[in-house]
Amino acid sequence: MVSANAVWTEKPLIRFGLPILSVCFWIGIWAFAAWQVGVPFVLPTPASVFRDLFSLFGTRNLYLALLKSILSLAVGFAAGVVIGVLFAVPSALSKLFDSVVSPVMTIIRATPVASFIIIAWVFLNNRILPGFICLLMVIPIVWSSLAEGLRALDPALSEVANVYRFGFRKTVRLYLFPALSPYLSSALSTSLGLGWKATIATEILVRTPASLGYMIWDAKAWNVDTSKLFAWTLVVILVSILLDGLIRFAFGNRKPTKKRRENRA
Repeated sequence: MVSANAVWTEKPLIRFGLPILSVCFWIGIWAFAAWQVGVPFVLPTPASVFRDLFSLFGTRNLYLALLKSILSLAVGFAAGVVIGVLFAVPSALSKLFDSVVSPVMTIIRATPVASFIIIAWVFLNNRILPGFICLLMVIPIVWSSLAEGLRALDPALSEVANVYRFGFRKTVRLYLFPALSPYLSSALSTSLGLGWKATIATEILVRTPASLGYMIWDAKAWNVDTSKLFAWTLVVILVSILLDGLIRFAFGNRKPTKKRRENRA
């Protein structure tokens, strides 16, 4: 039988040790591949990329680009969540409304991001386009996940809330939020990651000034600095990991399970 102390010491090792070993393993593969290629212009070494990455933290351009890109993400993400919620509630309550909205959401999901960028670029300025594309990516994910959660609500709990005359705030706090948080957590985590990638892709294609996407494009187009290109890309990846971690922390990493959905059906 494993003691409680052993379990307590194993969990941090499994939780933090294995990811660190995995990262080190793939960095080793990268270093070996760069050594075999032997051409930094084609595949830079991890040492040169991390050196450029750390040098970026001492530049003003990094923080201005981060601010610009995160602001575009925040505006598009917040607007997309609000619109997704506004569409999800009537979709869960009305089959007619759901049948009208579903084709539009399917089209948004099926259309390549690059097509949306090119079409929207005709009508929108390249400074606001990244936020708009992020909004389009977020809406269908929030809509479908929240609508599913609303349909899976337990009617018995709703009756309990009515019998005990819960107010709106108490109903949300004790009934709706605990029941819907797994669906919201999954939707927000997925849509935030997708929205962030769509934001950066838009910035690259339309060359949004003073943004992370522009810096990536600049490293490739003018300077042809592959090491710096990798460094800017790592910044994007690190921000994505941080944002995903914040969502998981806020919702306690709860996800809707098949068993939970069956119990509420």
